[in-house]
Amino acid sequence: MSHSREHLKQAPGAYFDAVDARDMDGALSFFAPDATFTIQSAHITFEGHDGIRSMFENFFGDYSHIEHNITNIVVDEAEGKASTEQSCPHVKTDGELDHVITCNFFSFDEAGKFKRVIVWIDGASPLRD
Repeated sequence: MSHSREHLKQAPGAYFDAVDARDMDGALSFFAPDATFTIQSAHITFEGHDGIRSMFENFFGDYSHIEHNITNIVVDEAEGKASTEQSCPHVKTDGELDHVITCNFFSFDEAGKFKRVIVWIDGASPLRD
């Protein structure tokens, strides 16, 4: 992996594909072992694969349908960063639609893995500890 513009552009979409497929190992494979995942709008941070795994276990359990549609992406090749905006029409296990708009800010490590992800959600966070 690298900080090539193409990698920085493609990694967020591939990551969201894994999340939407509920592929725990696939989603976690994008993160460095010591990565942090912060939902800034909810003031929650998950640390390392164990913390991020726990967050995904809850998320996957709370929703029968998860969908991230990227509507915008910005890549900063020099800094090894990418930012995305997405429309997320998630469906809770009780059938209720929970449609939110989110922005994710990805910082990559030297190996091309996410070292830090910061998320802003326009409503209540579907991600919890």
